[in-house]
Amino acid sequence: MKFKGVLAIGLLMLSASLSAQTVDEGITMYKYARFESAKKILEPLAASNPMANYYLGLSELGLENNAAAKTIFQKYPEDVANNSGTARVLFNENKGPEAMSMLTKTAAKAKKKDWAPLRYAADAITYSEGGDPNMAVEWYKKAIETERNGDLYMGMGDAYRKMQGGGGNAMSSYEDAEAFPVTKSIANYKMGSLWYAAKNYDSALVKFNKSSELDDTNPLPYKALADAYYRVKKYKTAKEKIEKYLERSDKSITDLIEYANVLYLSQDYPNAISRMNELVAKGEGDKRPYMYRVLGYSQYETKDYANALMNMNKFFAKIDPKKILPSDYIYLGRILLTDSLKSAEAAAAFDKGIAIDTTKDKAPLYKQLGDAFKDAQLYGIAAQYYQKVLETNSPAIEANDYWWCGAMYYYNKNYESADSLYKLMGEKYPTEPSSFYMRGNVTLASKDKDYKNGAASDFFTKWLSMVKIDDPVKKKNLIKAYTYLAMVAYNADKKEETREFATKLQTLDPNDDTAKQLMVALEAMK
Repeated sequence: MKFKGVLAIGLLMLSASLSAQTVDEGITMYKYARFESAKKILEPLAASNPMANYYLGLSELGLENNAAAKTIFQKYPEDVANNSGTARVLFNENKGPEAMSMLTKTAAKAKKKDWAPLRYAADAITYSEGGDPNMAVEWYKKAIETERNGDLYMGMGDAYRKMQGGGGNAMSSYEDAEAFPVTKSIANYKMGSLWYAAKNYDSALVKFNKSSELDDTNPLPYKALADAYYRVKKYKTAKEKIEKYLERSDKSITDLIEYANVLYLSQDYPNAISRMNELVAKGEGDKRPYMYRVLGYSQYETKDYANALMNMNKFFAKIDPKKILPSDYIYLGRILLTDSLKSAEAAAAFDKGIAIDTTKDKAPLYKQLGDAFKDAQLYGIAAQYYQKVLETNSPAIEANDYWWCGAMYYYNKNYESADSLYKLMGEKYPTEPSSFYMRGNVTLASKDKDYKNGAASDFFTKWLSMVKIDDPVKKKNLIKAYTYLAMVAYNADKKEETREFATKLQTLDPNDDTAKQLMVALEAMK
């Protein structure tokens, strides 16, 4: 009997150990945003384990099941963790004062060696909306006085991120969390997300890659890598990373939507459309109306304008107005512009996009509008928006922005404004040849249509001195420049110059008609 008793105790200890290990696995799934997997692990354990119950409730919150989470947390009303979970539900119900009152009482239960109430109270503020992150930081610091661990530093970093100007303190907290093996991977992921938010995508990539190397099962850095590689225009790599994310995720509806989003961002529009249509067919469109956004955007890019307009109209009909982005109105306007009868509706959509855009740097938005009117061949209006881009003095402005602004004036036959733009471009970017070529085009069109006075000669000659004569990409432009110079020389009775430029024309294109005619005409010249 004694042996049986020892065996029974041993089995109970083993069972408890396995249960604890399984709870830890469930917690890891929650931290990796694998909420469905977390639920499967934690549901059988929640009836007898308050911690399993707490993370089960958090997983329901992660799935936006507020009512289910509320019921779960109430099963352990005296447990500080579950009590803080109820406070999170209250925050979600816009009952901030009631939630804060509950959390203040929870934090007050902390004793010298019992720091857990401080941690759970602080977490409830950090991972909800409506609380005071300064209070959360204060509670984290008190807990750290007793116990230093990675979760506390991670929470404190996330709380700092909710404060204006708190990025530096957040980074320091994540660096402290990196010292603990259990939070090493997520700490690097968080540091990468800080760099990403600062638009330092190269540094973000370093941290995201390190996070994935430290724990290959962690799906979070792969999603972040996909976004970061998209930002540095490595679309193929972005697609590869989101596929790795999908392999490691729960493949939930949210995960599949993220996948379709990156397919769109990676410019794989047909597959983005296919994936989204599969989800809409399952009835997910009404639950997640932003899916129609991806469909509308992608269908515009594939020139399926009828379906693009249909899906954007569904999006606006179903989405919470507070969740509409400036780009939603911009895409709607671009779609409408494909119908010449709807240009007024398009302009109204663009105005709405400008009105809700809160960014200080409006250059990207004006550039989108310029692109839209350019694609619609409304060059005069396009020029106005490209001009607005330049007037922002944005640090993101490039030589190409001046080029397009000048090109729109040129296509709209506003030659004076076009020449002024290209002159300014040449002054700002003296090593960029294209400004001189375009000044040649503008001058030819406005002052020397008959190739007689040579007004554009200096511009074409300057451009030719800056480019490679055998550049196949510039062949069309080279032919135009040599044609002009050859004709000007011929009309001025300059035989050797005519021969020189006609010969260069024939080198570029042996069948060029102008070159052939000039070679014949040379025989009659003095």
